[in-house]
This record gives sequence, C-alpha cells and structure tokens, in this order.
Amino acid sequence: MKLRNLLLVTISIATSMILAILFVAELLRSEKINYALYFDGVDDYVQVANTDVINQIGSGDFTFSVLVYALESEQVRHPQILSNRTTNSAGFLFGFHGRWRGSENKIPYVQLDNINWIEYPNQPNLLDGQWHHFVARKQGDTLTYFADGKLVASLTTSRIGNYNLASEQPLLIGWDLVNQSQTHFKGKIDKLSIWNRALTDAEIESKMLYSLRGNEPGLISYWPFDEGSGNLVRDKSGNGNHGTIYGGAVWTTGWVSEI
Repeated sequence: MKLRNLLLVTISIATSMILAILFVAELLRSEKINYALYFDGVDDYVQVANTDVINQIGSGDFTFSVLVYALESEQVRHPQILSNRTTNSAGFLFGFHGRWRGSENKIPYVQLDNINWIEYPNQPNLLDGQWHHFVARKQGDTLTYFADGKLVASLTTSRIGNYNLASEQPLLIGWDLVNQSQTHFKGKIDKLSIWNRALTDAEIESKMLYSLRGNEPGLISYWPFDEGSGNLVRDKSGNGNHGTIYGGAVWTTGWVSEI
C-alpha cells in the first residue's frame, strides 16, 4: 500500500513538473521578440541571388504580400518593396508610386509591362507610421490590390495576363536597380511572401499571411525577417531563396511585438 501511494505521489510530481515546463515554454514563446528589417532609405537593400524565385512564375498567376511600417514624408519618390527590373520594360515592381494626378498619398501598386498600374479610386494610405498589410494578386488578366485585408482595386487587361515578369536581375528587396536614386524604401518590412498562385479573397482576408508555416501550397518564398542578427535573410519556404543584406539595414521589432 505504501509503495502504491509513493508511486502515485511520484507520478503526480512528474506530471506537475511537465506541466510547469510546458507553461514556461509557452510563456517564453509568447514573449519571443518578433523582428523586422529596417531600411534607411539611402542605400539599404536585400539581394536574393536565385532568379528562379521570380522567373518560375513567368506569365502565370502570383500573389505578393508584405507588412510595412513607414512614413510617406520620409520616402523618396517611388519607394519599392520588390524589384527584378533590368530595364523599364523587363521585370516588375511591387511597392509605392509617387503621388499622381491629384492622389492624396503615394500609391500602392505593381508595375508590369512598363505600365504603372495605379489608375484606381480610393487609393489607401499605407505610409502613415502604422503597420499595414499590402497584397497584390494577379489572376489571369486581372490585377487586384488588398490593403489590410480589404479589396481596394481590380484592374483587368490582356497586357497584365500576357506579361512575363522574368528577368536576369536578382530579386531586390527595398530598392530598384533601374531607378536607383528614387526607389530606396525607408521603414520596416516584415512577413514578405511570394506565391505562384492567386490566393483567394478569403485567404487574404483571414490574416493567415501574417504568420505562415512555410509549407503552404503555392508558397515559393517567405521571409519573416525573424533572424534578429547577422546579414542574411532566410527564406522559410524551404526553397532556399535566402537574401543578403547590403548597406547596413538593421534588425528591429516587428509587427507582433508592436501591437
């Protein structure tokens, strides 16, 4: 009887210890700092040497997604998030276009086929010193923009559907090589992802893009910027599209740690 009681006490203590360990682990996980990368708007950028990250999309469907924290007053004319342009007519841009034809702020957009797809009403202000989510989706001939999960514009033409965005230029984050002096982004970039499929409205609205596992169908690159140190930005999609930091971009707190 005494042996049985001793065994029960031992099991109870072991169970309590396991629960305590799990509690501490969860506490540490929840308090883990979420990082982002801060670009100074002068000479900072990230280069992804593997051109297949974009070239495999070709003229097919895609989705670009990013979280940004920046102020418009601190930007150059056309601050970019992604670019692989070799010339004005080769490659693409994903970022912000300068004010145009009476717009109240810089315009979230994509450039394809040497056309800045910016002619749409109610252009959102995503450079106001708060965290914002911007998504650009190409599906067939239609280019659609989402701001903070809400659809803001759809543009349809065969020029969008037929354009092949591949180029020989490595992918750049935070800068465009063609327009060097007017495209450095200033601010924080977080949770940047590229997909070779058109995500559904529901997927974009669900905020799943804020925290990906890395093995989602169609995900070809995912940079959560959670390293917190060093000069490498690791692709968590498993496809090895790691980036190298140039110019001195620094690690800082990301969106999870600031809300």
